[in-house]
Amino acid sequence: MRQLILILCFFLFATTGFSQAVMKVGYVNMNKAIHLSKEGKKMKKYLEAQAQQLQGALKLKEQEVIQKETGLKNNMMLNQQARSQKKKEIGQMKQALQQELGKAQKSLRRDEMRRTTKIFAALKLVIAEIAKAENYDLILELNVAQTILYSRYEMTDITAKVTEQYDAMPATAAAK
Repeated sequence: MRQLILILCFFLFATTGFSQAVMKVGYVNMNKAIHLSKEGKKMKKYLEAQAQQLQGALKLKEQEVIQKETGLKNNMMLNQQARSQKKKEIGQMKQALQQELGKAQKSLRRDEMRRTTKIFAALKLVIAEIAKAENYDLILELNVAQTILYSRYEMTDITAKVTEQYDAMPATAAAK
């Protein structure tokens, strides 16, 4: 991040030294563009459905563990050895449930990252098209733009334009 800012500063100072032309600078809130795009909204719905499905399956297993615990508490007829064995089984079930939950969460994060990366790559192409079509000298990500405390150049938010143009792309081009 620090190197990017240094390069940006060098770029800004170098261009002002060679000409007095005004630079056209824009910025994009990539997170917002991803999540407000049609593909991003579709991704969110899909991931929420996957999470609910996994949560339902894990909830059933959790209820099974709770039933076994309740059964153990209510069963006064078990000797100490049998009670210890049942506690051990319940502990193993809880551990297996925790591992399954961890795997499910990891899988969802991996799927989200894969889908987000595809959208991000397509958005970068859209940004390049807008930059060329509208003669932008520089387009930053919002987080980088916010680290610049002063600039003589006006920075324009093109997030909505990027999202709109991305959504207008054919589905096959956006999926690449």
